[in-house]
Amino acid sequence: MNSRALYFRLLTYVRPYWKVFSVSILSLVLMAATEPLFPALMKPLLDEGFTKQNQDYIKWTPIFLVGMFFLRGVFSFMGSYASSWVANRVINDLRIGMFERLINLPSTFFDNRSSGTLVSKIAYDVNNVAGAATQALTTIVRDTLTVAGLLGWLFWLDWKLTLVSLGIAPFIMIVVRYFSGRLRRVSRESQRSMGIITHVIEEGCTGHKVVKIFQGEEYETARFRKANEVQRGYAMRATVAAAGVTPLVQMFAAISVAIVVSMALTGTNEGTTTAGGFMSFLTAMLMLLAPIKRLTDVNSTLQRGLAAAESVFEMLDEPPEKDTGTLEPDKVAGGIVFDHVRFVYPGTEKDALSDLNISIEPGSTVALVGRSGSGKSTVVSLLSRFYDTTSGEIRIDGNPIRDIRLKSLRRHVALVSQDVRLFNGSIAANVAYSRPDADPLEIEKSLRAAHAWEFVVQLPQGIDTLVGENGVKLSGGQRQRIAIARAFFKNAPILILDEATSALDTESERQVQLALEELMRGRTTLVIAHRLSTIENADRIVVMEQGRVVESGNHAELLAQDGAYAHFHKLQHRHDLHETA
Repeated sequence: MNSRALYFRLLTYVRPYWKVFSVSILSLVLMAATEPLFPALMKPLLDEGFTKQNQDYIKWTPIFLVGMFFLRGVFSFMGSYASSWVANRVINDLRIGMFERLINLPSTFFDNRSSGTLVSKIAYDVNNVAGAATQALTTIVRDTLTVAGLLGWLFWLDWKLTLVSLGIAPFIMIVVRYFSGRLRRVSRESQRSMGIITHVIEEGCTGHKVVKIFQGEEYETARFRKANEVQRGYAMRATVAAAGVTPLVQMFAAISVAIVVSMALTGTNEGTTTAGGFMSFLTAMLMLLAPIKRLTDVNSTLQRGLAAAESVFEMLDEPPEKDTGTLEPDKVAGGIVFDHVRFVYPGTEKDALSDLNISIEPGSTVALVGRSGSGKSTVVSLLSRFYDTTSGEIRIDGNPIRDIRLKSLRRHVALVSQDVRLFNGSIAANVAYSRPDADPLEIEKSLRAAHAWEFVVQLPQGIDTLVGENGVKLSGGQRQRIAIARAFFKNAPILILDEATSALDTESERQVQLALEELMRGRTTLVIAHRLSTIENADRIVVMEQGRVVESGNHAELLAQDGAYAHFHKLQHRHDLHETA
């Protein structure tokens, strides 16, 4: 997208607030209109006041000056306030739009990007965009009108001298154009480097225990120092590009003023015949320097904003999750069929699943067993449509899941995983996630069913106790039971248990297992298990290797086959005996 199209798209976010923005523009236009009054006042002030001692001019000129600057102050405040109001509204709208798009993007988007980079886009890039959308535009309008007014006065005084002074314009345009391109490129790289900085910070915060235990403080500091040094380099290049314009433009302007002064002193020009006329001309020329400087300075704001807009619109233009479904079933029995399913992760060539065929009866429990990388987690990711099958079909109650709307599909699925994700809020908010108006009695009922009420009632604020970032204030078993309570509260007919007890000690595992057995009752349950003892009562156990089903049956049948499952069972039995000894 070229700069013009990019900027016009940016202005569409200003359009809803056009009334307030019009007040800003009008205020700045009126302020700009007063700009030529000061040099215009110089001519009669010198010719009539100082030279001829005209008492009317001597009396009214000071009053006129005070009134003029009072009006300029009022217009300046109104313009700045209105412009800032619109800018902050644009920032708010863009951030909301980016976050709404972010949480509706497919899993593949997050697989290929760091969270720090995404945070940087929403938190940092948007500020630069707002500057280009409002502040830059108001500056351009105000100072362009100021320059036009002053030039009009100059032409009225002496058009020949004015044309001579305008000879510098082509040189100014060349300078601005050169530095604009450089500043745009550097700003783009500066924003990318800011994403790296936020990524390093995010990893340092979330992984602080690993950093400490493995003495990684110096290593992380070195990473952060390097990222900061790269950012500093880009910032300095941007400073050179932005700061280099102003002195060059001012130098050309000074040359123009020098030529005009020289022509006036040597008598080359006879247009401004009086001292007052010449002083008015010179004052107007000198007053041109300030708006010209601001117009060249605003170029840096504009280029940074356009570079940021590229980043912002890149996220806003990301295609959301494909939702081809039209069905919205109110109730689901929970019958699941994987029919010749094949799946390849984007960017890879090896099949994660190959010709997978699994049939699960409504209300039954099926456990998936296999080595790491055998495809167990991929199965549950496909069932939730975090990814779409490469070929084959998954059906729920006979309906292909591609035909079911995503929100409807996921409304009927609950997940409890090893990697418990709790939000930095209260226990109640985590159990009734996305339901702020939930009945506290329903929350308590879910906590009791999850065997979590016994510790929740002992907390200082009960269900209103804050759990900290990702439940840091709770133990592993407590976090897991809160996640189970969340699944109870959702009351979905299909339940996915992904290594739900693998990271727990024996006592916590016993309590969590009791809660899970209660949760699984009457639900179609798909279990990924690390400890085989937790799935011995499953209706069926599916053994997977390299994305294929190699064995299927109940616990006794698979032991009798003396195949892969029996081998896993013997290994784990030996491991348990060794730990007991």
